[in-house]
Amino acid sequence: MPPYSSTPESIKNRKQQEKLLRPRMIKGRQSFIKFLPQDDLSGFHPVYLKHPDEFVPRRHRRGDMLEWGIVELDLSAKMSLLETIELRRKQDTWQAKCMYHGSLLPQVQFVNGLMERKKAKLAASRDPQRELCDYVLTIRLRDTETASCNSAIMWRRIKVSGATKINVFQDKILAPALGWTRNYHGYLFVDDSDGAQYGPNGGSYIDFLHFLKDCGHSYIDDHEYTIADILPLPNPKEPVFHYIYDLGDHWLHDIYVDAILPASESDGKVALLAGGGACPREDGQGFRNWNKFIKSLDAAKHAEIAGSMNYHDDPAVRRLGARWRFDPLAFDLAAARTRITDALASPASVPSGPKKSVMGGDPLRDGGPPGDSTPKGTHRTVIPNGAGFNPFGQYNNLKGSFRTEVVRDRRDKRASALCGCCGKPITKPKMCSACKIVYYCDQACQTAHWKEHKRKCGGRTASSARA
Repeated sequence: MPPYSSTPESIKNRKQQEKLLRPRMIKGRQSFIKFLPQDDLSGFHPVYLKHPDEFVPRRHRRGDMLEWGIVELDLSAKMSLLETIELRRKQDTWQAKCMYHGSLLPQVQFVNGLMERKKAKLAASRDPQRELCDYVLTIRLRDTETASCNSAIMWRRIKVSGATKINVFQDKILAPALGWTRNYHGYLFVDDSDGAQYGPNGGSYIDFLHFLKDCGHSYIDDHEYTIADILPLPNPKEPVFHYIYDLGDHWLHDIYVDAILPASESDGKVALLAGGGACPREDGQGFRNWNKFIKSLDAAKHAEIAGSMNYHDDPAVRRLGARWRFDPLAFDLAAARTRITDALASPASVPSGPKKSVMGGDPLRDGGPPGDSTPKGTHRTVIPNGAGFNPFGQYNNLKGSFRTEVVRDRRDKRASALCGCCGKPITKPKMCSACKIVYYCDQACQTAHWKEHKRKCGGRTASSARA
């Protein structure tokens, strides 16, 4: 049975295993982790035999603080990140002599202890006044494995309110600004000071199933915290956070805090200030291979990029077709701002039902891809894959190929809502009375946005959509 399955049989097996778990005596002290009786502790890395409160995070050889600062491998070994991940996977396989339920793995138990310690630290340092400030951030896509590298093919500078929830920032601001597809691949935010990780609660992204344990075993729910909660004082020279998009391809971005504006100078509105470089194609095998890929662009590679999830609907691709050419240095500021504007005026993504391409059958009739749930207040969209879109590598335009996603019908919860016009976190919300989905921070924003919103609004007349 899959370790994270919620079937009755899996739940029964998990409860039976919980009854067998017991702490062990290690050097005269009771262990923090509960082990199965048959386990040989000599196979575990010493870090997991400590108490999380005594753990000191360490940086990787290349200088990054990732994966909760747990460095299980020999730092003197000069291995690439992919080689490191493969070796860790082998270690995890033989370290756990018994077949643990996924959430009960000793490594997961240890990281859960680190998570509780981190949450207590965040609660103690929380300052509501910081949420009144605007943050100016620079995000750079890493193009080498060296930490603190200021050169980058793709970068964006964004102003955002400190009161913005992390998950909303990723979904409605960061991903559209960079050019990634909303709700398609998984992601993690990583604190460079201690390796603490934040991610989407209930996400069923396909890359999570295969790579989550290689990125730290578990993470904090990013819906619980705001930009102001997690980002430290300004440091434009060193990255304070990392943003990992697509845990399979591992697109690693560095986040710099350029400035924190005083509350008196902050308006809370989202602004994409500047940027450079085009976003790589989805499913492009990560930043380590991207430089090699774009150095020798030919007609086949241009077509491959044009057929990717984040480019096949681009107006220029549709207009030029086979004549379209990808420029890795190009950046369309107006188009990026439009993507953010469109995202702000739409409901938040549903991580439990991300975009997926499926072959055969009918996703509506069959209930969607395995593992996807359709919560109350949502519906599933099904779009046949059209000509030019290639979600299955060498197999193009397959009959019975669909794109499917779970989409929210209701408005976002007020605690995490942003103004559909300016992106300001909601304090005294107004909403479109026709569709009852889009929030506005004030009457001025609602009036300014009506010309754009009325084409998509569910209302029939302009008068009915006024609050």
